[in-house]
Amino acid sequence: MRFLLIVLILVLPTWSAQACGWWGDSEMSSRRDNAVISADGKSLEYSLNIATMKLPGRRGYGIAVPEPGRVSPYLIETGGQPLARIQDLQIFGFRSVIDLGPAVPEAASHRAETMAVGMGYFHIPITGNMPNPEQVDTFNRIIIDAHNGPLLVYAPRSELIGVMWASYRLSLGAPLSFALTEGRSLGLTQEQEINLQIRQ
Repeated sequence: MRFLLIVLILVLPTWSAQACGWWGDSEMSSRRDNAVISADGKSLEYSLNIATMKLPGRRGYGIAVPEPGRVSPYLIETGGQPLARIQDLQIFGFRSVIDLGPAVPEAASHRAETMAVGMGYFHIPITGNMPNPEQVDTFNRIIIDAHNGPLLVYAPRSELIGVMWASYRLSLGAPLSFALTEGRSLGLTQEQEINLQIRQ
């Protein structure tokens, strides 16, 4: 009986622990060299793309905003360390997290854990794939406030990050082509792109 219990524990999927982005309970990668790597061990170029945004497992996506005018792959800012625990983010100087999309009960858990390690937490609950103008304004205020940075932006789906960052760029007066190109590299979909063009 004991043997069967051990086998079940080892074989059962751990999806529930992986559902919350950085708020999962996995350990930080043990790699300590300076190579920038993806979670699967392959080298990464310094570029904004889905691979450099991907958190370990099925935990979602993240970007770093070291300062209001600059976005960076989170793996670049963590020296290639694919972090899974929220407390490990502090080691790399991050002060706050913007959490896009999760439902309020899940966000309450994220808030408690993030604030417990002394980091700021901002929740913007986006339903569907398009933030409304008020949500974009909230995002902009958080990013522009220097007291909040450096920031990490988390979302369960890359397209939420792509559309929010493109919206942010547009609101600051960036050319449409620039904002859309940067948004696409972060997961902006064609449907979201059309919606952003309509809003202009």
